[in-house]
Amino acid sequence: MTGAALHLNLLKDSEHRSSSPVRLRVMMPLLAMLATIGALVWWGTNLTQLVIVKTQADSLDADIKSKSREHAEAIRQQGEVRETQLGLDQLEFYRTGVRHIAEPLAKLAEVMPIKVQLTGLSVSRLPPQNLARPKGVKGPPLWGPPTNVETQKFVVAGRTTKAPPLSALMESLDGPGFEGLAGTAGDPATGRKGTVVSFRQDSAPAKDGSRLLTFEVEYIMPERRFAK
Repeated sequence: MTGAALHLNLLKDSEHRSSSPVRLRVMMPLLAMLATIGALVWWGTNLTQLVIVKTQADSLDADIKSKSREHAEAIRQQGEVRETQLGLDQLEFYRTGVRHIAEPLAKLAEVMPIKVQLTGLSVSRLPPQNLARPKGVKGPPLWGPPTNVETQKFVVAGRTTKAPPLSALMESLDGPGFEGLAGTAGDPATGRKGTVVSFRQDSAPAKDGSRLLTFEVEYIMPERRFAK
């Protein structure tokens, strides 16, 4: 028998302990520190994201306010455009409603019979608008006249030797090119647009001693149309 020492391991596996010097009292503060650092990192990350989102929100809010001002300015300019367009449309209505009689009067010289001597051409004045209510009817003045106040008369006066030259003149005025002077209303008896107001012998004889006939023909001018 030798003198070597015997080593018996009588511990079970579950009873074995680590030989590491680290103990729970050391690990707990370390874990708490790591948790604190993690919480600080998480909070810092969230704070950074919050600052970024807040900056983006402020930028979007400023952009929205800028766009709102631009939108309001665009709406204002659109209103001015509509107002200007309405004014131009109204001026166009007035331009359309202007009576143009220079051209038909110039053409009248071309169709004037030789045996007709003009003594006068006239266009009657427009009657004033009467906005008063009829008698016995109470209330504020009318917004517009109840009757047509645009009716004007074109009167041709002159002398001739006999009736056929006057008939030829009236026939010419019934034709195309004189629509601005002669309207549709006329003498239903003759079918002419013009109405012979007077046709009688002139009191003053002509140079050759013959008696001339004076006449006056009245035309109802067409109503003005303001539509384009």
